Amino acid sequence: MKKIYLLSLLLLLLFTACQQDNNDPAPGQRPEERLSQALTDYKTQLVSAPYGWKATLKPNGGGLYSFFFKFNENDRVAMSADISSGAAGPPAETTYRLKGMQVPALIFDTYSPLHILADPDPQALLKTVGLPGEPGQGLFSDFEFTIDSLATNVVQLTGNLQQSKMILVPATQEEFNAYTAGQLKVVIDQTTAYQKANPFIYLLSGDGTRVQVNINAATKTFSLISLANGNVQILNSLFTYTTRGILLEPALVVNGTAIQELFWDSANQVFYAEINGSRVEVQSSPTPIIPLHNFVGVTFNTIAVPPQALPGWSPDFTSKQQQAASAILAGPYALRLDYMYFLFDVQSRTMALNIIVYQGNNGFLALYPFSYTKTADGVYNFTAQTPNGNAQVIAEDMSPLLNHINNDNFTMDFFQDPDAGTLGQMKSVQNPEFYFTGEFQTN
Repeated sequence: MKKIYLLSLLLLLLFTACQQDNNDPAPGQRPEERLSQALTDYKTQLVSAPYGWKATLKPNGGGLYSFFFKFNENDRVAMSADISSGAAGPPAETTYRLKGMQVPALIFDTYSPLHILADPDPQALLKTVGLPGEPGQGLFSDFEFTIDSLATNVVQLTGNLQQSKMILVPATQEEFNAYTAGQLKVVIDQTTAYQKANPFIYLLSGDGTRVQVNINAATKTFSLISLANGNVQILNSLFTYTTRGILLEPALVVNGTAIQELFWDSANQVFYAEINGSRVEVQSSPTPIIPLHNFVGVTFNTIAVPPQALPGWSPDFTSKQQQAASAILAGPYALRLDYMYFLFDVQSRTMALNIIVYQGNNGFLALYPFSYTKTADGVYNFTAQTPNGNAQVIAEDMSPLLNHINNDNFTMDFFQDPDAGTLGQMKSVQNPEFYFTGEFQTN
């Protein structure tokens, strides 16, 4: 009986051992082994691109940015980016790694242009990119990415924190040479200089109409603007800088013609498009293509006039602004004049002159409401309505300025300054020596 029991036990142990051997995964079938192999394959793919990769990154905070990557076997990557002139020079080395998380991830683990877009400090972003971003979030961009797919001609990535999207495609030898030589920086710097020298640029459409061209480097927005029956028509696209110009995403269609790219002619310092096999150059005008008054309520609704003088203030306005500031400071409440906001409501045909004054650290609003009429040529006539209590208190002190708003007609125009950029200028028709500028805002 004892022998039978022992024999049964041996058979059971042998059967169990056989079961375990049969269920053991073969080499390379374990999840960790598959992940390890995938990471190896991905790195081989990234490193083996002989001329590196071109990339576009779309942060969730807006904009579109181009990058160049050359991955090396030693976990270093050479990188250029169009986020700024400083980042666009010959590729600079940083580090990367491929890591097996729940899925394969590509991580850029030392500070680089990718990290700048995610910088939580608004002032750091404003200084580098030209946009303040969101405090603590930057432009909602990433520097750690999940690899969604990797093929010979395209790599698709999704940011692990902000879900920003990045796509890589192989660069050509010509592009590699251009990036290595710092051509991306050349395009950015020459474009910046070109825009300062030529603030009003346009393309001619097929019927001879001038279509205004706007290139906003901060928001990475390219716009084609035209007038139709007195109404502004705006076509917008995001863009990235390339080593040969700017690339639109998506293409813009004008009169049935798609414009995908503007090429930069460095020798002649001009942009051009290739339309139906012909070169069509972007042209420059000494005056605005479309008068500023057409953009009120479309691209801005406020002209903000700071307490410190801006370029484009006339001596007469400057003197009267200082006279008003001195009067309210010497008054019984010792008020300090701050910003004046000319806030337009196109639908109701009203303009609110909001004047901010300070008593110590406390700010107060003096509101002077106006209704207005406007001619087809953009001449404004303002009619005063009832001001609020704060405005009535300082009305006499502010009269050197208010008398013009109450009694004069005004035109509105662009004012271009090499340092301050594009400002809005309002000028009296009856007293042309009285004019001032302010910053565009949308409230």
